[in-house]
Amino acid sequence: MTKDKQLSIFLRNVPGELGRFADLMGGSNINILAMFIQNAADYIQEMFEARGKAIKRTASAASYGSVIKEAKQYSLIRVVVDQAEKALDILKQANYWVNTSEVLVMKLENRPGTLAKISKQFGDANMNINYVYGSGISDVQTAMYVFHVPDVDEALKSLSG
Repeated sequence: MTKDKQLSIFLRNVPGELGRFADLMGGSNINILAMFIQNAADYIQEMFEARGKAIKRTASAASYGSVIKEAKQYSLIRVVVDQAEKALDILKQANYWVNTSEVLVMKLENRPGTLAKISKQFGDANMNINYVYGSGISDVQTAMYVFHVPDVDEALKSLSG
């Protein structure tokens, strides 16, 4: 379990954009270790629908509609790379909008119940998980997961003890 830097980048939602991004990373000898992509408009639409079902909406449908219209132009990509500072510089030079945050990267046993066990440990330590992404391949022993939590240092202390 290690603390790492995650880069969050808004990519234009057009054919070939992920390829351009990946080419920029590969051409700079930066290895992408983990990646999650979410269409911004889909997320906002899902939030709008969820708020209508379970939570009181705080904005009008028209407000959500204008935000969704703008969001359709972008996808949010979250990555962990082997050279975060170098990638950050290169992305800024290429005029990408990029933000950084600390994440907890964990290699977990690749078997049923492992994610449940670690998630329970977070809960027992009163640590919220904002989001998580990861994967493993069926014929390997370990899987890699990236956890975004409010306080990575506190999570490390809580889970290491």
